[in-house]
Amino acid sequence: MAFTSAEFELEAIGPLDTIERLALTSDLDAQRVDATELHVNITGLWRDVAVWFAWREEAQVLQIGAPLEIKVPAAKRAEVCALLALVNERLWLGHFDLWESGGGLIYRNGAVLPAGQSMDPSQAEILLRGAVEAFEKFYPAFNYVMWGGKTAAEAIEACVLETVGNA
Repeated sequence: MAFTSAEFELEAIGPLDTIERLALTSDLDAQRVDATELHVNITGLWRDVAVWFAWREEAQVLQIGAPLEIKVPAAKRAEVCALLALVNERLWLGHFDLWESGGGLIYRNGAVLPAGQSMDPSQAEILLRGAVEAFEKFYPAFNYVMWGGKTAAEAIEACVLETVGNA
């Protein structure tokens, strides 16, 4: 996936405006819900990744979410929670959550922006790239546990390959 953040000038705009411009210059589908929410759809390897951004101006916090659209039944919750622990310790940015109400899995992250400061396009790209990379790398692990009958350890082993030696 290639982002083209250098095609627009940095100016004092809100973080959602910066992300929206990045999405549009990168030919991504972006839809502004209102002044505080933006949705960006990115074509992924396994499925499209629907990333939402919510801006809370009073707190100067940008929240990021990407639901996996997997509902975890009560019988699978313990194994999925074990997998969440294994996955989250491997993420460099953000984390996955299991929502108590509804049992949905979601990737989450956030950014704090000091009052009066804009988000620069490279920051927006890092947030988008972090969400997509986490989703792409670990989506199969959740599927292995949910539908493949694998344990958390088996699922993470299948998704995280450690390269040994040189070719």
